[in-house]
Amino acid sequence: MLTQVQNNLLTQTGPGAPCGQLLRSYWQPIATAEEMPINGEPMPIRIMSEDLVLFRDDKERLGLIGQSCPHRGTDLSYGRVEDGGLRCLYHGWLFDIHGKCLDQPAEPEDKKFCATVQHVAYPVQEKGGAIWTYMAKGDPPLIPDFEFLTAPEPNRLAFRVIQMCNWLQGLESSTDPVHTTYLHRRPPGTPSARSDSDVNALRGIEPPDVSTENTSYGTRIYALHNSPNDRKYLRVNNYVYPCGATPSTSTGEAGYQGRWYVPIDDFSHCRFEFFYRHSQPLDKEKLRKNRRENVAIDNRHIRRQENRYLQDREALKRGDSWGGMGLHFPSQDAFAIETQGVIQDRTKERLGSSDIVISAVRKTLFNAIKQIQDGGEAPGLIRDPANTQFADFVCTSGYIEDHEDGPSFCRRVLAGKAAANRTERAIEAGA
Repeated sequence: MLTQVQNNLLTQTGPGAPCGQLLRSYWQPIATAEEMPINGEPMPIRIMSEDLVLFRDDKERLGLIGQSCPHRGTDLSYGRVEDGGLRCLYHGWLFDIHGKCLDQPAEPEDKKFCATVQHVAYPVQEKGGAIWTYMAKGDPPLIPDFEFLTAPEPNRLAFRVIQMCNWLQGLESSTDPVHTTYLHRRPPGTPSARSDSDVNALRGIEPPDVSTENTSYGTRIYALHNSPNDRKYLRVNNYVYPCGATPSTSTGEAGYQGRWYVPIDDFSHCRFEFFYRHSQPLDKEKLRKNRRENVAIDNRHIRRQENRYLQDREALKRGDSWGGMGLHFPSQDAFAIETQGVIQDRTKERLGSSDIVISAVRKTLFNAIKQIQDGGEAPGLIRDPANTQFADFVCTSGYIEDHEDGPSFCRRVLAGKAAANRTERAIEAGA
């Protein structure tokens, strides 16, 4: 369990909060690219208790500025996109994507009042089907080149959903490998909507042996299963600084997913999900159909606390689903984390031996916050354009040799990657 001071340290993310400072040290996704098309409407964005507006100007450039006009506080998300910026409807003040005031129609031009007004603005960029922002001071780092962000467009897809609880509850659910064998149990022979694989047949339904190790990007998580065919089945997942997770798919060679848990405020957050396949295009229509059936127009799960997650106790008894809440994994996750309260009281929890991942990720977060408080740079930042991937990153799942465990398997994989890179460099040098 945590003390109240420790719980506050990890869950409070507003301006000036230590964890807020940590999260602002990295690029954060704020919308999907599909939500901000060319000629799209300005979009209100609330992130880490700051109210902003995302828009494209009449040159199609992305901007993120304060939602309240600095003149009299009117909401700029209702404004007109014109003349190189976003114009407030109240008195016509015009702001460009950098927050610079370009025009004040009711003010005398010779007084130069316009030049004294600088509105809140943050840099934005589009990558991997999402729009990202950087909210700290100084030169921003690079967004790491995870495969789910850099793969060909047909092989990747990004969604977001709003969840009504603190961001840490979402992250801890995604990094917890034990709950999947309970909460996400499916009837025998039922394929996953994401991978078309029968997960139970691959790895069984018994809880795995779990271990962790520190990495350059966060925490590597091992979940070792004894599969029904008497083989070892290993999942290698990750916690990624500062609020990301990369769960492996049920067949690791297919690729892996990215998830980012971005605070809206301390009582709600956005779960960004990046679907990705390495070897073939995604069935995007199937994924979109699955989303339409489970996520409402307000970007919240259809199953929610207000309707008790539409739990069907008879389906639970029949075994149609483990908890009687359908077969949509993210909705099941929302049930588990939202019913903990808007901010889980971790002073009352009782962690067991299977919760070593929870403890390890919290320790990694505490260390990262302390590193900033001591005057250092946030861990895991990438600044070299020639090295935009983490050399020690592994995310996969599948059968391993009888003599192997998680660390030895990863050492073999990383040694193979290093050898392949050396060969590639030698070929390039010879050319």
